[in-house]
This record gives sequence, structure tokens and C-alpha cells, in this order.
Amino acid sequence: MSLKCFRRQMQSLRQEGVRAWCQRHVDIHLIQPAREMTRQQVIVSAGVGFWGGLFPVPPCTMPATLFCITMYSAGVPKMQRFSLPMASVAVIINELSLPADLAMMPCFIMLGQSAYRSITGEDLAPCSEILKNIQAKPVETLRHFSTSFGLGIAVWTLTTPLVLGKIRVFGALSRLC
Repeated sequence: MSLKCFRRQMQSLRQEGVRAWCQRHVDIHLIQPAREMTRQQVIVSAGVGFWGGLFPVPPCTMPATLFCITMYSAGVPKMQRFSLPMASVAVIINELSLPADLAMMPCFIMLGQSAYRSITGEDLAPCSEILKNIQAKPVETLRHFSTSFGLGIAVWTLTTPLVLGKIRVFGALSRLC
């Protein structure tokens, strides 16, 4: 941004007031572009936001969603990369997917434990014990069962490229309909 453009923005801010300027700025740069999103962009944004929202550790879904956005945008032409409105939709869907995240968390932990059992032959604590303890003592439970949570994160991370590929296919199919 040039100094001249910055000065113009600051003059506009002083004349309109902070609230009106912020509302106009959000409307111009976020709401109007979001209304102009194609069906494909909405489907891709919602899919990536939902998948990021299913990250096995509920307080950490935002970085996971940003990781998914970056990963999705890495290998595609510029026209198919995430725009600001697409990222905004993904973040909103991410936040709304908390109930599904809480329901899926045990599934990821059990998949991680199954992988651990098949590799080492050892059993970890049952998932029901983890879920019972996490309500009573969340920090201690995360420390004690960190291997199970880590394996759940590993399963989510390993399946992310596959899921993002499917989202890309669904996005492409939505253009045909």
C-alpha cells in the first residue's frame, strides 16, 4: 500500500468515523465478494472449513483450518485458490462444526489406537476411559493420554490430503450441475 493510499484511507476514517468506516470496509472487502462467490467456491469453502473443524483437539481447530486452506491452495491455479471471502466462510463453518468435532474426536482416537496396536501389538487405554476423565480433569487427561491424542491427530493429518482431494472433486462436479 502506498503512502498516498494510506493517507487517503486515514482521511476517510477521520471524516466518516471509525464504526462507519469499518462497516463500509467490511462490506466492500468481505460481504460483497462473498455474495459473488460461485457455487463451487461455497462448496469448497464449506468442505475445507468442516474438515478443519473436525480436528481431534477441539480448541485447536482454527490452525487446522488455516493449514487446510494453505494445503488446498498450494497445488492449484491462482483462480482456484482461496480468496478472503472463501477463507471467511471456511472459518465460520469451522466454528459451527464444534458439535460434530466433539462427536468425531473418539473416532480419531480409536483409529489412532488401532494403528498403534497393529504396529506395536500393545494396547492403550480404552477411549471410554479417556472421555470419562477428560470431563473431570481435562489438562491431566491430555497429559496422561497424550499418545492417544497424538495418534488421533496423526490419523487426521494423514487423511487430510485424501479429504482435500475429494473436496476438490466435489467442487469441480458442482460446476457441472
